[in-house]
Amino acid sequence: MDGNVPTVTFSNEYTSLSSSSHVRDEGSEYNTKSIYDWTSSITANADATTNTYASASASASTFSANAQSLGEDSSYYWDTPSASASGYRTENFTFDGPGVLTVTIPYTLNITGGEQYNYYDSTSASVSASANFYGYEDNGSFNSYSNASFSLNSYYGESPDSKSGNLVFGIFAAGPGSGSISFNMNAAVGSPSMIPEPESYAMLLAGLGLIGMIVRRRSAVSMA
Repeated sequence: MDGNVPTVTFSNEYTSLSSSSHVRDEGSEYNTKSIYDWTSSITANADATTNTYASASASASTFSANAQSLGEDSSYYWDTPSASASGYRTENFTFDGPGVLTVTIPYTLNITGGEQYNYYDSTSASVSASANFYGYEDNGSFNSYSNASFSLNSYYGESPDSKSGNLVFGIFAAGPGSGSISFNMNAAVGSPSMIPEPESYAMLLAGLGLIGMIVRRRSAVSMA
């Protein structure tokens, strides 16, 4: 802008990965991994793999999530097989003057299988990204925000099986300031981590019973 190119400084590159799966009659597994500097050749590579059904991986230039169907069903909704993998990557930046920052992230999404209108046997994949900026100069302030996203889902049967493209987003800076960029991904089969397990119900019932005992005891004390 005005013939000047602002200096943009990036910092605090952070990546978080997670994967989870539930196998019928066997239980659940959950794994996470974080990278605090994904631009470093030493720490750029990481993965979070759960059995063979879900995995998330990252390097300095790539980011991926995969979830695989377990190929079986259950008559109990708390024991329905599921798998999911997700991750997000963030980075901060600063501007020393006015300018425009545009970010382009290429992506590829694929889903296969999944029964229409069946919540417990659906497949989905999604990507999203956003950027925000805030500046303050000469007793005035300015901010900018933008986002982009795309998703595939077999639940309604209207989604294509694959999609490749670019997430394009960015910010307009009227002066010096700071901001952040984030990118998210997710792949899922079934209904991962959304249905309480039998142990959760047992704890809930035990808690309700304990609360009932306390209420009755307090009522007895008040009457005495």
